[in-house]
Amino acid sequence: MPRSEGGRRVRIALTALAVLGALAAPGARVVQAQSYSEDAVKAAFLYRFAGYVEWPAAALVEPQFTIAVLDADGVAGELGRLLQNRRLQDRAAQVRSIKSIKELNNAQMLYVGASHREDLRRLIAGLGGRPVLIVTNEDDGLDAGSTVNFLLIDQRVRFEIAVDAAQSAGLKVASELLAVALRVRGKRVYSESGCEQGGTSPDVVACIREAAQR
Repeated sequence: MPRSEGGRRVRIALTALAVLGALAAPGARVVQAQSYSEDAVKAAFLYRFAGYVEWPAAALVEPQFTIAVLDADGVAGELGRLLQNRRLQDRAAQVRSIKSIKELNNAQMLYVGASHREDLRRLIAGLGGRPVLIVTNEDDGLDAGSTVNFLLIDQRVRFEIAVDAAQSAGLKVASELLAVALRVRGKRVYSESGCEQGGTSPDVVACIREAAQR
């Protein structure tokens, strides 16, 4: 493996371990850093996201919790290995690789691959506010309507969250997840912690971080 690529993978791995460690349950161990691919890191984030979002009861009527992956076979493969014998939202977890939004069915999460950059806004609008956590991987993913968007910054996988998009889909994002996001934006609403959510000011971020540590 070329030195530059090896360094890139290690930096991605360290970032993932740091953020996933912050999201882990109390007492959970974070494994020693290894060389993880970008797809593996994103799969790990998707798995963790599901534990920090609240869906309306009507969206959890199926015995499985399904993460649909649209045209991103690498992420789907890594996620499939990660979800083996695991549960999400007290349900058996599974990944479904799809080629069309028509195959979404009752999935609770959707990760959209990069091949849909040009039609992302239309694709998301077509979901019509369904209770689905939409995760994208574009510079303007939140502008297109997604709830969570991955960004690769200094060869580190980070993510940003749109609170208003979550609300439109009937989803509630936990303050612990907001606290480790690179950026949080949305309508001016107040959470149970008393923090004003939305925008990107340092005061908002500090308030959310403080609430997460209580």
